[in-house]
Amino acid sequence: MSEGPASWKLQGAEPMTDAQRRMLNAVCDCMAKQVVWFGHRMDKDSWRHFIAGVILNQPMVPAIDMGNGPRGFVVLQRSSLELSKSQAAEAITALIQAGDRPDEQGLPATQKRVAWSDKVLYGLGYSTTDIHASP
Repeated sequence: MSEGPASWKLQGAEPMTDAQRRMLNAVCDCMAKQVVWFGHRMDKDSWRHFIAGVILNQPMVPAIDMGNGPRGFVVLQRSSLELSKSQAAEAITALIQAGDRPDEQGLPATQKRVAWSDKVLYGLGYSTTDIHASP
């Protein structure tokens, strides 16, 4: 990913850009590989649906009673592709903050902070030299 921070930190009601979609996918991939969210390990697609639900304020409704009583709640799902430029930037920022500070989300102390991939780090504005510099 050669785009820098400006490529995903866009504002506007227009649909999210390809650069934002790529950054969102890269962030969700890192979260999927490294974060257990309150006992649930989600794949990349689930993280995208999850953050879309957060940003788009998707409602939860009671599940259909199949004769054994209600089966809990179901989130009325929408696609992350529906995010505007502003919403995509908000979603990416929220995921990065959650990955950087899992303790602030109420996750157990065993949940380590996310080690972001090169794609995400490039998107955050780090250079190849910054990323691959010896400690």
